[in-house]
Amino acid sequence: MTQKEAFDDLKELSVADTFDKLSTSAEGLTREEAEKRLEKCGYNEITEKKANPLVKFFGYFWGPIPWMIEIAAALSAVIHHWADFWIITALLLVNAVVGFWHEHKAENAIELLKKRLSLNAKVLRDGTWQVVPSRELVPGDIVRVRLGDIVPADIKLISGDYVQVDESALTGESLPVEKHIADVAYAGSIIKQGEMTAVVYATAMNTYFGKTAKLVEVAKTESHFQKAVIKIGDYLIVLAAFLVVLIFMVALFRHESLLETLQFVLVLIVASIPVALPAVLSVTMAVGAAALARRKAIVSKLAAIEEMAGMDVLCSDKTGTLTQNKLTLSEPVPFPGYSKEDHARRTRTQLTSRS
Repeated sequence: MTQKEAFDDLKELSVADTFDKLSTSAEGLTREEAEKRLEKCGYNEITEKKANPLVKFFGYFWGPIPWMIEIAAALSAVIHHWADFWIITALLLVNAVVGFWHEHKAENAIELLKKRLSLNAKVLRDGTWQVVPSRELVPGDIVRVRLGDIVPADIKLISGDYVQVDESALTGESLPVEKHIADVAYAGSIIKQGEMTAVVYATAMNTYFGKTAKLVEVAKTESHFQKAVIKIGDYLIVLAAFLVVLIFMVALFRHESLLETLQFVLVLIVASIPVALPAVLSVTMAVGAAALARRKAIVSKLAAIEEMAGMDVLCSDKTGTLTQNKLTLSEPVPFPGYSKEDHARRTRTQLTSRS
């Protein structure tokens, strides 16, 4: 039985049938059996596709504007204008190094944050309760969840009175949901009240949270900043290409030398593209990222700074995903002919009558 099958049908099964399906019991697994399942299912953690550092670094040399800068550097080398060649190359390298180094530091900070936030779970192994890292949980493990715990995997409750679970980050429901025996709780949700024993039926990317993470990973979008830079680069490439063709046509008509024509082409390309634009943008956004870091904000993508700076309205849902999940009471707006004092007086009267 695969974890996917368990995820699809274990919600409707009884506790006894769940044990049969997972080949486990209320006494939990042995250490040997848990190790076998760990080898088969993998660690209980959300996997991420990490790009090769060299691929990521050379990615800064790929794009409309980098292409034009590289062409300008190549022409400078062909006609032996070495001063221009080294200046252009240095600007290109500054852009790549600054962008790559900052994103590398951001990734390291995020990894360190993940390690600090790593969770432990209380699991029944070899007939005794013990605390193990949540990443070592496997389907069939018996775990104990209580007030304040973060549910370490998708679980089915098997014993206890009840628990109230905050699933706002997953389902969008801002109020805690009360669950009883045979109900399920999802990884990443928070136990707000109660204590129960449960059996793990899905881990890692097969959890409800893992499936959501897959959808986020599949989504590929370009930021407004990236679109603007690409649009500028495309426009400049078309304009420069047209002018280069025009220069070669005039040179053929005048029977001028190829070397002299290449010099004109180099001047045209250098003049038609903002050679320092990528380096200036990277350095400017890196300064902004450093300022945000002092306020405990980690910037994983430099382009995100420009996106936030150009934001007019931020829309979020009613849950605590991007907020504190706290309700507030705003100033009352009375009907015509009434005042705020009338509203306050009426509220006090209702409270007094109820008491």
